[in-house]
Order: sequence, then C-alpha cells, then structure tokens
Amino acid sequence: MEKNKAKETYSRIGLSYVLLYFCYLVVMAICYIVYSRIAGKEGLQGDANIIINYAVRVGLLYPAMYLAIRKLPKFDIQKNKLGFGGILTSICITYATMILFNIVGILINNFIGKYTGLGNVNPLIDALGNISPVVQVVVVTILAPICEELLFRKFIIDRVVNYGEVTAMLVSALMFGLYHGNLAQFVYAFGIGIFFAFIYLRTGKIWYTILFHMFVNGFSTTLTLILSSKINLSEFMDLYYSGDMEKYNQYVMEHIDVFATLGLFSIFIFMLVIAGIILMIVFHKKFVFQHHEEEIPKGQRFSTAILNVGMLVFIAYWLFSIISVQLGFSLFDSIVGRLL
Repeated sequence: MEKNKAKETYSRIGLSYVLLYFCYLVVMAICYIVYSRIAGKEGLQGDANIIINYAVRVGLLYPAMYLAIRKLPKFDIQKNKLGFGGILTSICITYATMILFNIVGILINNFIGKYTGLGNVNPLIDALGNISPVVQVVVVTILAPICEELLFRKFIIDRVVNYGEVTAMLVSALMFGLYHGNLAQFVYAFGIGIFFAFIYLRTGKIWYTILFHMFVNGFSTTLTLILSSKINLSEFMDLYYSGDMEKYNQYVMEHIDVFATLGLFSIFIFMLVIAGIILMIVFHKKFVFQHHEEEIPKGQRFSTAILNVGMLVFIAYWLFSIISVQLGFSLFDSIVGRLL
C-alpha cells in the first residue's frame, strides 16, 4: 500500500514538472515570436532573452509546478539550527563538493568532446557572456537559488521524505541536476544537490540551502564578471580546452592583470576545497539518516521512485536535452528559429 502511494507521488511530481516545462517552452516560443516582431531578431540577444525567460519562469512555470503537486500529502521535517559554525562548515563542504564533482564533469565533457569534435561544451559560459552584470546578479545569484531550492528541495522532499530519506535526497538531486539541461552543469548540480537535500532533511529550513546556493552562484558570477569585463570568455575557454599551450600562455600574458586577480580567487577556492574535504572527514559520522514508518524497503526503492511513468518521462526528456546540447543541437532553438 505504501509502495503504491509512494510510486504515485513520485510519478505525479515527475510528470507535473516535465509537462509543465513543455507548456513553458510553448509560451516561451510565443513570447520570442511576439518580441521579435516588435524589436527584431537581434533584440532577443543578451538581457532581453534572459529577462523574458525568467519572467515566464517566475510568473508562470514555477507557480504552476507548485500548484500541480500542492495537494499531495506533506510530511513534517523536524526543525533544527545549524549555528554560525555549522553554516561556515556547510559552505566549505558545499564548495568542495561542487569543485570535486565539477572536475569529474569536465573530464567526462572533454572525453565526449573528443569524439563529437566540439570539445568541452558549456552553454552557460556562452549565455553569461552576453548578459549585463545587473541581470546576472539578479537572476543567477538571487532568483535562481530561491526558485530552484523551493522547487527541487522543499516542494519535493516535503512530499516524499517519509518514503525514505536517502531516496528523497537522491531523487531531488537527480531532478535538480537534470533540470539544468547540459552535462557541464548536471554533474556538479547533482553533487551539491545531494548535500543541499541532506541539509534540508536535517534542519527543515530551506533558507539554509538558499543561502548556500546563493553563495555558490554569487561566487561564480563574480568570477565571470571579472573575466568577461576584460577578456572574451568564450575565446579564452576555447583556448583553455584546445591544448595549444603556446597560444594559451600568450593570451594569459596579454591579460596578466585579470589572471593575477583570478589567481587570488583560485587560492581562496583551493583553501575552501581543502577545508571542505577535511570537514567532510571530521564530521562524517554526522551524515546519518532517520527512518520512517512508511519507508519503502531496500530493494524496492529504485523501482518505486524511478520506474514509474512520471519519472521516466522526466528523465527521458532531460537526458535527450543533455545529449542534444552535447552534440551542439537544440530542438527548441531550431523550431523557434524556423518560426522567426
């Protein structure tokens, strides 16, 4: 009985999120067509693109996602405080987790890129290079963390936690990672998604994970702004992944002031990562999970949480999106391009 309830809940969440995303794409296509008629195709570049995108997400998509699962039974999560020391510890572990998973993602990305001929594919860098600093800060550092933590942590975990904390944590992280729609972000988003889910499970306070998410995005945004203010970020990344050390070194020397600043940030990041790894080891015994009466038995958790219509459709769509991006193709952009 509990297995059926859990399966229905997971399916409802997965199907609601993916079907509403399809509706969002339709609305986005209409908005792009209307705006292009007013401002021309060139008007869709940069800030206009991201502003339209997030206006539709925040005004329509995200509220609809919540309303679609709002009536599913919620379970209480015990409230606890992290304290100042706990917050600092969590920030260090968050950044260490992100960097370690990001290294794995880069290695996989480069490996695949050798066979596709596209190298390391990272659409986020290309997108951020065309957006003004103010819009980057508002969207990437403030809006995205708030919306994504509510959607992929609180709204999901509140409704599935009693069916198993570990399963709730992993499914939340998987959906969060896949939702980014590209391999470069999927790997590290999945990694920090696991840790953020654990923090929420142990504290019951979503503002903690929003804070950590803002820190990660804000730090990355700051680095991007420093680099993009002085250099062509896409050109630099192409040189970085090309393997041509002579041209790469020449480029660095021509922009030595920027890379000196970047070096200071790198030292800080290195210290964060080392501190995070040490803290993981020191506090590893605190990574424990509570058991619930309705928890799905081992051996049935994967089939319950994943092998249902909603989750399979959600995973299939986002895997298709990730593979398409890795091959340099976007079905949505292709369709919109023809309509325009």
